[in-house]
Amino acid sequence: MCSSAATLRGVRSRVRLRKALAAVAVLGSLSTSLLAVPFAHGPYACAPGPDTVTISWSGAPLTAATVEYAPLFEYTEREVLPMSLSFVPEGEDVDGEAHVVLEGLLPATDYVYRVVAHGTDGSDVVSPLGSFSTAPAPGEPVRFAVLADTQWQWEGINRLELVGDAIAADTTPFDLILHAGDLVESPSSSYWDHWFSAFDEMLLRAPFLPVLGNHERNHRAYYNAFQFPPGEGKAREQWWALHWGDVLIVGLDSTVTGADQYLKQQAWLKRHLAGSEPHKFVIFHYPVFSSDAYHGEGYNFDVIFHPIFVEHGVDVVLNGHAHNYERIERDGVTYLVLGGGGATPRPLAEHRTEGSVVAAEGRHFYARVATSSDGIDIDVVSVAREEDGIVTPTPDLLLDAFTITGRSPVGALVGSLLLIVGVAVGAALLWLLLRARGD
Repeated sequence: MCSSAATLRGVRSRVRLRKALAAVAVLGSLSTSLLAVPFAHGPYACAPGPDTVTISWSGAPLTAATVEYAPLFEYTEREVLPMSLSFVPEGEDVDGEAHVVLEGLLPATDYVYRVVAHGTDGSDVVSPLGSFSTAPAPGEPVRFAVLADTQWQWEGINRLELVGDAIAADTTPFDLILHAGDLVESPSSSYWDHWFSAFDEMLLRAPFLPVLGNHERNHRAYYNAFQFPPGEGKAREQWWALHWGDVLIVGLDSTVTGADQYLKQQAWLKRHLAGSEPHKFVIFHYPVFSSDAYHGEGYNFDVIFHPIFVEHGVDVVLNGHAHNYERIERDGVTYLVLGGGGATPRPLAEHRTEGSVVAAEGRHFYARVATSSDGIDIDVVSVAREEDGIVTPTPDLLLDAFTITGRSPVGALVGSLLLIVGVAVGAALLWLLLRARGD
């Protein structure tokens, strides 16, 4: 990171971003139309890389726009965004999504950006400030937030917004925000409108990286809304891998029903896990292990994926689907079930699955992850408690906090044995995965 990153990245907090935006509004010469609504969703950052990022938004209608951006140190010193890239809607793309790729960015640098939409009446509308970083240098810390199972909730207090605003206000300088699937209840426009409205503050904090849940239904709306790191599958975005400094994050699609798609993802996993990153994470929707009373486990990922995780030294697997929290440790791999992003909480079973260390129900929460040369620190932050439909905020409460400092030396041997067994059993089980999957 830049030399003053520890100080400068604090600008990412919601309060300071709003103050910075206010200063821009005073200093700027743009005329702003309060009647125009050019930003139906966003803006937000996606698909981060060593020297690139995508800035996305949608409009009704989309108009010509300019993405203005600058390194954070330059903006802090001069309060200007001297770099810009223009966007012009093409063809009949009136109501849709805009994705502008910023290239040639400085490595290991924090940036701020905004989008200026140019109205057809000659007025301009300026978005709030957002932030992103390019990939850090090896040896530098990496920090990211994780949530899952946001789905929907329109009556009473907005639980999605509670979680999103908590992440937005978290003082941790997040590089990324991950989502383990079931973003929306259904991939229709009304659900997406509610989702983006609830998470507008959070999406300005850092690039957003989701994976598919069963509620997304592999629908085109998901692919239209977001951009992803290099991947494969549908649109070459169905599963992906991000190499980010000392961290590898592989995003998978656990909702596929064809054995060939699981075989392709196994090969994708092995190829990327063979890299040299000291910290390895995998994220997908259905849990490998869970004590959830509503769904349980039993998705055969203990055969399909677990041996590969053990063999290749995966540190943490991030899952959702079960609307509760659980930390499970198996064969040197830590599994986190993080289905507390705002969906209706579900109870845990009376008897816990093997390796269950910590579990909590009736909570809305997110996880924050920090890696360093010393290991991985993870806090699971409770945002609110829900009981009998009553939601009560829980400020400054952790559901769990732990550190991973290294893997067992026998992990590779165990993984090899599990892989041999898994190949034999998995060949039979893969073809039995065509099943109806629940909520």
